[in-house]
Amino acid sequence: MAQRCPSNLHVPNGAPGCSSARIQYPLRLQRRSYDRLPLAVKSSAAAAASAGGGPGKDGAKPQKTPMQQQILNGVLGISNVPYSSFVPSPVTFLHRIDARIKQVWLVALYLMIARASPAIRLAISGSVALVTMANFPERLWQSQLRRLALLCGFIFMTTLLLADSVPPLLQTRAPPLLLESLPAIPATGYQYVLLHVGPITVTHRSLNLAITASSLTFSALQTASLCLVTTPGEEMAVALRWWLAPLRWLRVPVEEVAMTLLLSLRFMSLVFEEIRNLSLGLAARGINWEAQGGAGSLNMAGRLCVRLFGNLFQRSENIAQAMLVRGFQGPADHHLYQMKVNPTSYFANVCALALLLAYSVLIYYFK
Repeated sequence: MAQRCPSNLHVPNGAPGCSSARIQYPLRLQRRSYDRLPLAVKSSAAAAASAGGGPGKDGAKPQKTPMQQQILNGVLGISNVPYSSFVPSPVTFLHRIDARIKQVWLVALYLMIARASPAIRLAISGSVALVTMANFPERLWQSQLRRLALLCGFIFMTTLLLADSVPPLLQTRAPPLLLESLPAIPATGYQYVLLHVGPITVTHRSLNLAITASSLTFSALQTASLCLVTTPGEEMAVALRWWLAPLRWLRVPVEEVAMTLLLSLRFMSLVFEEIRNLSLGLAARGINWEAQGGAGSLNMAGRLCVRLFGNLFQRSENIAQAMLVRGFQGPADHHLYQMKVNPTSYFANVCALALLLAYSVLIYYFK
C-alpha cells in the first residue's frame, strides 16, 4: 500500500511515497493587495472580471470607476469615529490648556479674521494648519486637512469667479470733468478689474471676498476640531456654562444650553456610525451604477437620506427613554461626570493667554 505524503510537512528529497521532490512548510497563501481594497471596489472588480473574463483580456482597457462608486468608496474610507472625537493620547500642549481659554481663542480668531487684512487672514489659516501638524501624528491630520483644503479651495474658486461676474448696470450721474473746466484725474496705475475673460471677471473685491470666505471656513472648522480633539465634551459643556452663568439673571436657561451642547457632541459619533452602516449595506449589494443612471442614483440617494434620518430619530428616541429610565429629571438636577484624563497646566494657560494677546496686538498694527 502506497504511503501518503502529508502536504503540510517538510519532507527531504527522495523520501519514499512522495511524488514531489520538495514541499515547503508551512504552506502559506500570499495575501494580495486586492484583499485590502474596500468592499465596494472588490464587488465591482469581481463583477467586471466575471463578465469580461478578467482584467486586461484581449488588450481591453480597464473600465473607469463611476462617480457614484468613487463617492461610496470615499465614505467607506472614512473611519466610523469622527474627526472631532476626543483623543486622549498622545498628550500635547493643547491638552493642557483649560477649556475656557480654548473657547476664548475660538471667538478671538473669528473676530481677528473679520477685521484683518487678506494677508493676515491667510497667515492665521496657515498657523492653524501648522499647529495641527505639529501636535498630532500624520495619520490624524493628513486626510482631514486634505478634505478641508479641497472644500476651502472650492469655496475660494467659486467666490473668486462668480462674485463680480455679473456687474450691475450703472449710469454716471455727474458730467465729465472737462465740461466743468476741472483738470483730469492723473493715472495712478490702479486697476479694479484684475482679470476679464468672457463672462469671468476677477476684481479686487471678489479676491478679498474669496480669501475671507475660504480662510474663515478653514479656521472655523479646524479650530473647532482642535478644541474637540484635545478636550472632552463634558469640559466643553462646563466651560460654556461658566461663561453663560451671568445670563441666569436674565432667566436664560444656561443649564439646558450646556446639556444641549453635550448631547450634540455625543450624537456626532452616532451620525457617523449610521452613515457608515448604510454605505456598507449599499456596497455589499454590488449595485451596477452604470445601469442605474443619473435619475436612479438620485432616487437611491434620496431613499438613503430618508432612511438615515429615520434611524437617527429612532436613536434619539432610544437615548431619551434611556435617560428617563436612569432617573434623569432635568439639566438643573443633573451632575456631569468630569473625565479628567489630562489635567490642565497653569503654565500652558498663561502661555496661551500671552500668545493670544501678542496675536491681537500684531493684527491691530498690521491690519
